[in-house]
Amino acid sequence: MDTKILEEMGFSPKEIDVYMTVLSMEDSSVFEIMSKAKVSRQSIYEILEKLLDKGLISYIIKDRKKKYNVVNPQRLVELIKEKEAKLQSLLPELLKRYNRKKEDTKFEMFVGKEGMKTVTSKVLKEGKPLYVFANEGEIFDFLKYYMPHQIRKEEKIKLPVKVIFIESARKKKLSFSMTEVRYIPDNYSSPISISIYGDNVHILIFSKDNPLALYIKSKEISDSFMNYFNLMWKMAKE
Repeated sequence: MDTKILEEMGFSPKEIDVYMTVLSMEDSSVFEIMSKAKVSRQSIYEILEKLLDKGLISYIIKDRKKKYNVVNPQRLVELIKEKEAKLQSLLPELLKRYNRKKEDTKFEMFVGKEGMKTVTSKVLKEGKPLYVFANEGEIFDFLKYYMPHQIRKEEKIKLPVKVIFIESARKKKLSFSMTEVRYIPDNYSSPISISIYGDNVHILIFSKDNPLALYIKSKEISDSFMNYFNLMWKMAKE
């Protein structure tokens, strides 16, 4: 008999052996089951207890000893139905959490310098501390007229900012009153800038032909980037 379906239902091979043994015998003792199913004395009682809990076997006391018999195998179908009923009761909460997670994740993509302005303006609307991987500060070249106004607005609302540049950016002497700056080696250079604030992340890709700005609203993703930022901040030099 192919008993693979029982494994798929969650039964261990030893549980199946014991169950099939009791099924083939009548009023079987622990010793008889253990011998025929080739299960150790250490395991047999635990397995029998599990099968009893599932309602798949029963026992009677005969000659002062427990004698085991199998319950109608239809009980296996009832077990599946019971599990399905439990799952159905849990399903509304699972769906609620699933839908909430989907709603909490937002992704937008913008093209061109105007798109970059749109994304960076979200920093002011959020008003949360800002953490930036700025590479060499390419954004000041791309948006050289817009960024000074943006920074003045950030300073006006006293927005705390931490920025990580690569060492090559020191010569630009970029400094702002509300900004803490640290530097990492040039071999960490990247053609992108990453900003993290609250549950938001925006990524600027500096390409002369097709600059892009990606905006992500997700606590999970933001937390992941913040973990990386904190690690790099500890490694960076003032």
